[in-house]
Amino acid sequence: MRKLVAAMLVLLVTGMLVAGCGGADKKKVVVGLDDNFPPMGFRDDKNNIIGFDVDMAKEATKRMGVEVEFKPIDWNSKEAELSGKRVDVLWNGLTITEKRKENILFSNAYMENRQIIVVAANSPIKTKADLAGKVVGTQDGSSSTGLIAGLSPYFPV
Repeated sequence: MRKLVAAMLVLLVTGMLVAGCGGADKKKVVVGLDDNFPPMGFRDDKNNIIGFDVDMAKEATKRMGVEVEFKPIDWNSKEAELSGKRVDVLWNGLTITEKRKENILFSNAYMENRQIIVVAANSPIKTKADLAGKVVGTQDGSSSTGLIAGLSPYFPV
């Protein structure tokens, strides 16, 4: 857990530097996130933003002695939000790819996960190859889109 928190602190500090937050007088960090991405970030029944990444950002900023503000953003515009300085850091599940590295300075990965295919128990789909010719749903702009289309070098088909 300590390694995870340390990695998150590196992510936050790196994001702050990239976004031009610098300066010892910075008292608040604006975190851009997708608030419809459970369990990483989502809204509870009282419309509060909660989730794993939210908890990690709260703990990291608490240890840094700064306030945190969570700003839901259009995830398709995440790079524009960051480069336009409307957010100080992106703190959300985001696959590190070579193309994204051209515009985003990443910390070390703080978690490892996998892409999975979810179908009904009685589905004839048993492998990725069985998806050929099927309609598949995924989050626009996510690495899963490239995986399904066979376009992502990060996830070879």
